Amino acid sequence: IEARKGGFGRRRESIMYEIRRLTDMEAAFDFYHTYSVTSPQAERPTDGYPSALGLMPVSRGTIDYWFGGDDRITFGAYAVDRVVGIASGNVSSARKAGYLSYVCVSPDCRRQGLGTALMDALEAALAADPMVEKLEAVFYNPVQLPWYIPHGNGDYHPCLPGVDKSSGLYLFLKNRNWRDFATQNCYYRRMADYADKPSIAATRERLLSEGIELTLYDPAKHHGLPELFDNINNPGWKAHVLARLDLPIVVAVDLNAGGLVVGYTGPLSVSGTPGRGNFCGIGVRTEYRGRGIGKPVFCEMCARHKNGGADFMSLYTGEDNPARNIYESAGFRIARSFSDMRKVLKK
Repeated sequence: IEARKGGFGRRRESIMYEIRRLTDMEAAFDFYHTYSVTSPQAERPTDGYPSALGLMPVSRGTIDYWFGGDDRITFGAYAVDRVVGIASGNVSSARKAGYLSYVCVSPDCRRQGLGTALMDALEAALAADPMVEKLEAVFYNPVQLPWYIPHGNGDYHPCLPGVDKSSGLYLFLKNRNWRDFATQNCYYRRMADYADKPSIAATRERLLSEGIELTLYDPAKHHGLPELFDNINNPGWKAHVLARLDLPIVVAVDLNAGGLVVGYTGPLSVSGTPGRGNFCGIGVRTEYRGRGIGKPVFCEMCARHKNGGADFMSLYTGEDNPARNIYESAGFRIARSFSDMRKVLKK
């Protein structure tokens, strides 16, 4: 494609760019770290994507996984031999979706149509797969970009659950007929000053009087953990949790039902520097909801993470998910809001 640089009072020059498949992962590594990574203390810019998200440095192996291989579709915009833009995605046959993973143009080459040209190429390549019925920017994407939490002094979240609503990419995609279908809020809290509210102790005491005990999962004493995930219809959590039974899992058990697991959160682990307290979801059996089980289960996990060395916790949940009330009650704040976006294909 041909673009023209310059403006009023300046000489305009014609520059030729080429859009082609990107296979040079060293160039991709350099591009990402030059144009997408910011320091954890940097003020968040407001005029671009993905630099607006404060993305974190990653290894060369991670770049290879994100952008390389037979199951990734990655295009580069080239000015002679220099990569000045990248757009990348992949296909999920199970969800019949093409995922948008990353798109960025170097600041000196923006507003020349390169972003449009890159997205045209990527969307066409994703849509060419006969299984793909829609294009999505969503948390199901296996390519997960880690980012620094604003004003978090190096605290981070390990993935983007959608498109930052305040970013340039959001309006760019809206103008390409991508549409919002959900909002994901990322919640964040430092753990040093975490303490249960007095009401949590009262709730725990009441639940115990009803036969509901909060403890750590012990397969020798408790039963029904796999079936809990069937009950709440979440096979993804089921696979993740059951694969890490070596880690602590906070559970609520019904002593009157022989130790039936009626609520859970976990598995608990701490990773990274600063240390992030990790877990995979929180859930309560449908027939036990409305009894106040979820909040003390979550607070038990927060206390254990604090005592286990976690510096902070971060998570995301849907705008309309009632669980947000639990997180906000425990002192979590919204660090960033994302839109899950979709473009339905007409084939």
